[in-house]
Amino acid sequence: MDSSVIIKGERKGISNWIRQFATYLDLEKRMYKLQESILGIFKWGAFEPLPKVDYVLIFKQLFAKCEACSVEDYENNDFSFYQVSLVYHKNRKIVVHETRNKAEAFKMGLTIADELQTRLKDSVSIRGKSTWLV
Repeated sequence: MDSSVIIKGERKGISNWIRQFATYLDLEKRMYKLQESILGIFKWGAFEPLPKVDYVLIFKQLFAKCEACSVEDYENNDFSFYQVSLVYHKNRKIVVHETRNKAEAFKMGLTIADELQTRLKDSVSIRGKSTWLV
C-alpha cells in the first residue's frame, strides 16, 4: 500500500442519515482527523498529529444491549460492530473504523498495523481472550 494515500475509516455504528462520523489517517505525515458531518454536506474536523501508537486493536462493540438475549446471540446481534482502533498511552483509543464485516475489519487492521509497523491485537476471534496476531 502506498502510504501517501489517506486511509478513510467509517464510523457506521454511531452514524445515521443525519450525522456521519469518519476517521482519516495520513500515515505518511503521521496525522489523523476525526470528521463529523451533517447530511453529508456540512463537515468539520482538523488533522492533528498522530500519537505514538502502542498497537492496533480489533474488537466487537455492542451498541444496544439485549437483556433477555443469551451469550450466543451476542455474535449475531444487529447492533454489534467490529471496531478497528489505534491504542496509545496504554488505554486511550482512536476508533478508526466500524463495520459488521469481520474480514473487512481484519483487512484494515492488518494494513494499518503494517503501515505503522506496530502489533495487531485480536479481541474478537476467541470471546473473552485477546491474542496478538503480529
